[in-house]
Amino acid sequence: MKIVFITREGYNLSGARVRCYNFARELKKLGLDTEVFSFGDHLSAKYGEEEFKMPLSRKINLNVLAIKKLSVQKKAIFFIQRLNYHALAPLFISLFRGNKVVFDCDDWNIREDPVYHFGFYPSSKMEFFTRRLCHHADACITASIFLREYFDQFCKKMHYVPTGVDMDFFKPQPDLSDGTAIRFSWIGTVYHREMFQNLRFLLDCFSVLAKKYDNIFLHLAGAGSYFNEVCAQAKGFFCSDRIFIEGWIHPDRIPDYLNRMNVGLLPLIQNSRFNRAKSPTKLFEYMALAKPVVASRIGEAESIIDNGKTGFLASNKDEFIHYMKLLIDDAKLRNDLGDKARKEVETKYSLKVLGGRLKAILEDI
Repeated sequence: MKIVFITREGYNLSGARVRCYNFARELKKLGLDTEVFSFGDHLSAKYGEEEFKMPLSRKINLNVLAIKKLSVQKKAIFFIQRLNYHALAPLFISLFRGNKVVFDCDDWNIREDPVYHFGFYPSSKMEFFTRRLCHHADACITASIFLREYFDQFCKKMHYVPTGVDMDFFKPQPDLSDGTAIRFSWIGTVYHREMFQNLRFLLDCFSVLAKKYDNIFLHLAGAGSYFNEVCAQAKGFFCSDRIFIEGWIHPDRIPDYLNRMNVGLLPLIQNSRFNRAKSPTKLFEYMALAKPVVASRIGEAESIIDNGKTGFLASNKDEFIHYMKLLIDDAKLRNDLGDKARKEVETKYSLKVLGGRLKAILEDI
């Protein structure tokens, strides 16, 4: 059985890296023939924020090229990661060749509140085409419980496979610090206003604690059109000398970076479908490296973290600050939460466990 993972993004973005490259590698270990076809890596397509600069004509040309390259895969299962322009090529081929199709969704790329005017005209074309793809696909996979429940209303072939983490790659290293400095970390992309607001919330939380503790530091690692605005605002805080802007970190260097941190942070202040739908890659990576986490009680994190045992879930700013303070004051608590977090990920969210689950789904179709 041949599986071709198809993504418009490149290895540098977590959607393609984790749900295509990592899954393909794990399935190959389990005896399946796998391949990744990335529009970004193999056809030089722009992706991420750069994709917005790409004209429609370029996207059409890319699909023509993809049809030529994918058409040789006569019996392969096409694993389409997210719905976007890159789905046209594999769907076109499957229509004429009969290739099985798996639709994988790990993000909310639909309008926040889609409706159907007059009962049939969609306010979100993406929501309409997502429904059609779910209906056409031989299996649909979602990375969050919210997405599974949302798509389940119009798809009966739904499966839940979280993003997970490669436990062999994300291994805790011995703590070489002097034991006095406490380093908090946030890592990700900041490409719209809501993400900026999440980081502004984090800066406010940190500044409250920085007035009492002079041994705490905040590291922000990321990229995106709003990341520079975050950096500019960070300079205005009285504790700016303890806020480190790391910039973008190559995926292969993330374990080295996170191993230098003490606590992972995952703030989400908008209770939106976008936030409830996301599968938090960085949460799994923090936990795999035995880092205690403070996360907002929104979305997938609530189903992953056992509050007070494998991490902390905060409902508001006061709780976020409170849990950060607990972790500053208690080194044993940091270690205990981190150790339990890694064990939780190893048994439920490791690439090995999820790879086996995905293999069973693919064999079933």
